[in-house]
Amino acid sequence: MAMVHRSNLSQTEWSNVWLDEVTPKAVAAQLTNGDFLPWTETLLQLTTDAENVLDLGSGRGEHSAILARNGRQTTLVDWSRQNLDFSAKLFEELSLRGQFVEADITEALPFEAGSFDVVFCCGVLEFLPDGAIQVVLREALRVSRKRIIIMVPNAFCLPYRVGKWHMERTGTWVWKGESPFYTLKPYFASSNNLRVFEFSVAAKHSLKFLQMPMGRRIAKTCTRLFRLQDHAQHARFKQGYLLVTVGEKTRNDTHTLRLS
Repeated sequence: MAMVHRSNLSQTEWSNVWLDEVTPKAVAAQLTNGDFLPWTETLLQLTTDAENVLDLGSGRGEHSAILARNGRQTTLVDWSRQNLDFSAKLFEELSLRGQFVEADITEALPFEAGSFDVVFCCGVLEFLPDGAIQVVLREALRVSRKRIIIMVPNAFCLPYRVGKWHMERTGTWVWKGESPFYTLKPYFASSNNLRVFEFSVAAKHSLKFLQMPMGRRIAKTCTRLFRLQDHAQHARFKQGYLLVTVGEKTRNDTHTLRLS
């Protein structure tokens, strides 16, 4: 279970960052009240034709919980038993069913080819070296029938980059080893029968990273000037916090696709 990544965090420390001062009951209450991240709405929009979905690196499980509340059959995969236990309790609080699998997503997944309509991975690849990223994407393509959805921090997003730089300098950045991306398209350069498109979301959310002096004032000014809202619409000028890469399969036999 020793997933290879850039982060300096151990498996236990990684779980502690995710689960610090939060309970399944509290998260369930937030989700029930409609308090979830804008890119969760993006996942809902991109899985409207999916019966079952696979969540790679599921963390606390909020994304899958929202998908399950909207009729998707969800399978959550994470390398941390603590994360999976939290997710299972979250699903229980929400009276939902899910499958919880402890596995290293940088190795062969324990599923048959084409087992899921959609496979998504949010907030994971930015911690992995290139070789591991290729394995994750290859396996995601193998086990998916319709598409894969990858979400990573967007290197074009100025508020996120400036805020991250400031917090790293002041020792308050907890996501050690995180590297944003301008694009993931080169990883699919040799893939056949696959349509790849990208966009960014959550421009307003990116302003939360401005933790330096005057950061709040800058955030308020930007929100008012650009009329930013917490929604899943594509961000203008590539300024969304998350880069969303979608690999849409164009034929049923594309589980044999090769990555560059």
